[in-house]
Amino acid sequence: MESCVIYARFSSHGQNEQSIEAQVRICKEFAESKGLKTVNIYNDKARTGTNDSRPEFQKMITDAQSGAFKYIIVYMFDRFARNRRDSIMYKEMLKEKYGIKVLSALEPIAEDEGGEFYEMFLDWNAEKYSKRLSKRVKDGLDTSVANGTFCGGYLIYGYKIDYEPIAGKVGKFIKRVVINEEEAEVVKFVFEQYDKGIPKLEIAQALNEKGLRYKGKPFKGRTFDKYLVNKKYTGEFEFGGRHCDNMYPQIVSKELFDRVQKRLNKNKYFLGGVNKAKIEYLLTGKLFCGHCGTEMVSDGGVSKTGATHYYYACKKKKKSQCDKRRENKDKLEFYVVSCVRDFLSDKKNAEVATNDVLAYYEKRTDTSVLKSVQTKIANAKKEIEELADSFVKAKNKLLQDTIEKKMEEYEILLNDLMYQEAQLELERGYKITKKDILEFVAEILKGDLNDKDYQKKLIDNLVSQVYVSDDDTVVYLYIKGGNTIDLRDIDDTKEAIKMANSVRMQSPPSRQN
Repeated sequence: MESCVIYARFSSHGQNEQSIEAQVRICKEFAESKGLKTVNIYNDKARTGTNDSRPEFQKMITDAQSGAFKYIIVYMFDRFARNRRDSIMYKEMLKEKYGIKVLSALEPIAEDEGGEFYEMFLDWNAEKYSKRLSKRVKDGLDTSVANGTFCGGYLIYGYKIDYEPIAGKVGKFIKRVVINEEEAEVVKFVFEQYDKGIPKLEIAQALNEKGLRYKGKPFKGRTFDKYLVNKKYTGEFEFGGRHCDNMYPQIVSKELFDRVQKRLNKNKYFLGGVNKAKIEYLLTGKLFCGHCGTEMVSDGGVSKTGATHYYYACKKKKKSQCDKRRENKDKLEFYVVSCVRDFLSDKKNAEVATNDVLAYYEKRTDTSVLKSVQTKIANAKKEIEELADSFVKAKNKLLQDTIEKKMEEYEILLNDLMYQEAQLELERGYKITKKDILEFVAEILKGDLNDKDYQKKLIDNLVSQVYVSDDDTVVYLYIKGGNTIDLRDIDDTKEAIKMANSVRMQSPPSRQN
């Protein structure tokens, strides 16, 4: 029996975030269905930011060297990495170095060759295609929104669920959101005090002095960050693109809510530096020094005339451990995007990229893939029904609360699966042809090389890594023929620079800094 590990991540306190425990349970069930033995579980709770800030993730990557497992299972692929670029990078490294494959318990296929370009195709054609997906998903919410019934997920503070039995249907009931009077008083107090100009920290201290607690712990100023911006407390909010005014009972008036938003915005403005425009370095995380292999990061300075200049600099250079000169930010980004466009301007390369996208599309929209998702939907619905029966038969509130939490988790699972089903059905209806992709490539080639939004789209979606020395630049793409490889040490870097003469995406012999 082959071995696997599970990686779970909880990065949001939002209403529709699947819990760590639920992710692990679903992943275990998936592993058993595939005949895999789970040998370890890694999880990072309430962490955001880069993968480097996730200790359990990094421990898993280190443990991969042991050869103790061949698969990593995640709830959904977006739990594995913070973005598609990191996801692809780590998957390539795991596969090439250790033969480890990443699987999703919910999503049927991963991002293979062609997947990046395919996602870019869908994104750039959003007006034509995503509206249809949006409509299909939203239509499924119409009944719940119209009736004011609870649509699943975690309730925000101040509310609870009321179970209304359905006449003539044993074990069936309608779930409605009602006010939790004790918690609602806290919510109103927080809004009213903040509206009066009382700092959040002082509001928390006042509640603590009254002996009140949040999840058994003292209130903190940041406890209220999400309360104060949540429109549900006014009784009206947007759900799945639908305006809802009968799902959540009102706790605070719209006038009070609006005044609080104005104060929040005013405070943001006066926080030092918050309102300053940030310069985005488009190659962050993808740019490496061609001299030592270290990542290159943002750098800058002000000239004697007062002009600000922006650069990329080798991390080791900043410590006087490398002789790599700084690179002018805008010139380097322009050059990299020019390389991407030059690559796609070659009809042979465009043909290869197009064939990859079509192959990925065929795999993604295969009948067996859709059936797999539909089977999971049926199983989730069955589980919810069984839990509903158990809830009605439960003899004490503790047991009911436990069952209710599990039901909420399965409802999130069901929503995730139904969204996938709608997306797959819609994509199957696209009937994407070679002509469509080639027209898309032609559209890419028309973009303005100086436009930062255009540069960002090409770099985010198509550029894997960039290695730059004082004399050469090598660009690797997420396209077959685009020399996408995983480079990790100085030997690989030197080899890449050495190969630059045979790679069509080599920079001119001399470059301006």
